[in-house]
Amino acid sequence: MVAKFQKELLESPTSFICSKWILDKIPYIFNSDRIKYIKWKEDLGSKLGIDSKAISFTGSSCTGFSLNPSKSFRVFGNHSDIDIAIVSDLHFDIAWNALRNIGVRQLTLSYKQKVSLQDHRIRLIYWGTIATDKILELLPFGVDWSLILIEMSKLAPVNGRTINIRLYKDYDSLRAYHVNNLDNLRTQLFEKTQTL
Repeated sequence: MVAKFQKELLESPTSFICSKWILDKIPYIFNSDRIKYIKWKEDLGSKLGIDSKAISFTGSSCTGFSLNPSKSFRVFGNHSDIDIAIVSDLHFDIAWNALRNIGVRQLTLSYKQKVSLQDHRIRLIYWGTIATDKILELLPFGVDWSLILIEMSKLAPVNGRTINIRLYKDYDSLRAYHVNNLDNLRTQLFEKTQTL
């Protein structure tokens, strides 16, 4: 599966690869069961107050292997996280506003939270995304969402894995973020094949 992905990434437009391998597929974790996938998203969407169509699995639970260059295409396993993208202009704006105004509370933040906030300022907000994994409890809806994610993590096929949410301003931001990552990955793969 990894070899097929790598070949396609080197030969096809990254926007197509983004659709085929990330945004328009039944995630690997659902073992080709479209109905189970739709029901799981409907359940999560209902609990979060988000249309299920605005929810997408990303990362290794979607593709079956990691697309993070530092993880060397590591195969999805029992201890892998579940990465979920949520497109919500409303929640993105609420979160962005909260993060922008967090300055006075910064003394009480953990080191990981401070690093995460800096990453948002430098990189993530530019791409229209907010990674909530280290800062969810700082957001106005964070406590409620944390409880929902704990509840959803108990359901099959997640089965106790940690669920990480990444908010996107709009669908263009979701696609642009992943296409940029795929462009970078393709460059690394191409450079690697040139040195072999």
